[in-house]
Amino acid sequence: MATAANLPGSDVPRPLSHFGGGRRDILIETQPKGDTAATVAIASISDQDWYISRTHGVYHIPACAKGEAYALLLITSRGDVIDLGDNRRFPFTISAREIAEDLLQDLQDHGIFVCAGARPTSEELAGATARRDAYYHHLIGEGDILWARGHSFREISDLHRRAAMALGVEREWAYVPMRMSECPACGEKVKTGVAVCKHCHAILDAEKAAQHGLGTRAANPMAHRDSEAPAAGPSPTAKSGDSGKTSGPRP
Repeated sequence: MATAANLPGSDVPRPLSHFGGGRRDILIETQPKGDTAATVAIASISDQDWYISRTHGVYHIPACAKGEAYALLLITSRGDVIDLGDNRRFPFTISAREIAEDLLQDLQDHGIFVCAGARPTSEELAGATARRDAYYHHLIGEGDILWARGHSFREISDLHRRAAMALGVEREWAYVPMRMSECPACGEKVKTGVAVCKHCHAILDAEKAAQHGLGTRAANPMAHRDSEAPAAGPSPTAKSGDSGKTSGPRP
């Protein structure tokens, strides 16, 4: 005769030892995997700054400056803790290679990669450039499709615009409004960095204006106009030989 304790689907409570034979320990893998180098280099050919936050710190991958082949960020190992509950914490160390690979999960298509050595090689840079350009061309094609549907700027994301600007591709949907400044003399809007205001001809940058020979001309535009005006011809007068003669009928 079967009892409740022998039934497979019985709801009779049983001791924990019945299922596992006693206490079980939770094993946590804390040993670093792969490369355990103290420092790892991240190279970037992107023209944008990237900030990434993790529990073990905030990381800034700098933008590649104009004229430079790449920007570099050195990553070192960091410590972190695991919350085990009951106010218990387990500290452990994350290797530099593991941190670097975690940071670049979504950034490799933007020309950011982990160097095999202390500095990126020419082959690594060429591969990163090809990977970035292929991804950006894909985004530009996607932007063209979105724009053709309804010519709506709302459909175009900043990622599409960044791809077009990075590759120097002109698109109507990639238009970025030009930053304007206010002329201190007349208050009109002018392009930032111009030497002379196009509205009132005030000199906004004396050094730049002097380099282009605009100092005197811009300072006194009316005098410049007068100097270019043609000289007035002599007023019509009577000839010297006819100064004593008077008009009238001859006798």
